[in-house]
Amino acid sequence: MDREKERIGTHKGKNRRLQTLPAEFLWDGLVLKEDIFNHTGAVLLLPKGETITKSRLEKLMGFYGDNKNIMVYEETYLEIMMDEHTSPEARQKMMESHVGYARLQRDIGDLFERRDYDAWLNREKLAPLIREVASRLENFDPVTILSCINFPRPMDEGLQRHSLNVALLNGMQAEWLDLPPDDVNTLVLAGLVHDIGKTMIPEEILNAPRRLTNEELAVMRHHPVYSDELLSGKFDDNVRLAARHHHEKLDGSGYPDGIAGEQLGFCTRITAISDIYDAMVSARSYKGARLPLDVFDMFYREEFDGLDRSLVVTFLKNMRERYTNRQVIMSDGRRGEILYIPYNDAEHPIIRQGEEVRQTDEDWYCKEILAAD
Repeated sequence: MDREKERIGTHKGKNRRLQTLPAEFLWDGLVLKEDIFNHTGAVLLLPKGETITKSRLEKLMGFYGDNKNIMVYEETYLEIMMDEHTSPEARQKMMESHVGYARLQRDIGDLFERRDYDAWLNREKLAPLIREVASRLENFDPVTILSCINFPRPMDEGLQRHSLNVALLNGMQAEWLDLPPDDVNTLVLAGLVHDIGKTMIPEEILNAPRRLTNEELAVMRHHPVYSDELLSGKFDDNVRLAARHHHEKLDGSGYPDGIAGEQLGFCTRITAISDIYDAMVSARSYKGARLPLDVFDMFYREEFDGLDRSLVVTFLKNMRERYTNRQVIMSDGRRGEILYIPYNDAEHPIIRQGEEVRQTDEDWYCKEILAAD
């Protein structure tokens, strides 16, 4: 987690974590369940039990110049983050900071902008980044991580976010399969570098805000070959071949080599699932983002040919379990709770909203799945 965003509070003799929160996320009428502090965490601004008024808070914060942050205990941070007063964009910003996702994305982006591949593109140099990604899996609930993965992203953040997302999804799958830590790290690494060849693709093709022409698609489909070339001699075959083959299919209909069946390694098969899931929940200008439940349904219906069905079943089983009993914001603006996700109709879960229990439909549906760690 970003050490500039947190500190350990020792107020009233308790060792508790304090989290930075923009003061703009507070609202008039909020009753404080815990104390809030200034941006350093050293000065009590308002005690628990007080009712927030913007005018009073602004007056108190006027002593600290341009710094408009406060510090709150982690429980308060998460409570505010999940409240209906907080917009989805603000909630996402806070979540990504809380998880450390935003920092990891920046770190990956900084690396991918470098062209001196020999200086950093090897397992030893990437080891700290691998450990950081793996630690997110250890310290946070999967749905909290998925809330970062599932949020639509700007086009110019596509490659670094996609690489981080596939690394996290690979790590989740590895843990759900009870793989040893070394294998978890290998799959995280494979996710991080699986699309490194896209750094060789012209930006006007990589970030095109439209469907690609046939000629452009041919250029784009060469990125696994570029990945293989960049990784060759620097990583073991599990990682290198996951990068080259994650668009291949068990039936031989994929690219770039048209291989099939047992020619596709275990690491490749897992990475293919992660790659497709992230591509489907992301948004481009010509394609809207999908809710995770919609993507689950597509996997159930086998809309993605050539995947390892046994791995898909494990992936969906674990996803389904983790989204059950989660809070959602419905199309009517009210909150609900996912009670059951049908195996054969995942995009229409059973929701409890107050005393009412019913299945979603075209007119009443989930708009956002909430997460709290």
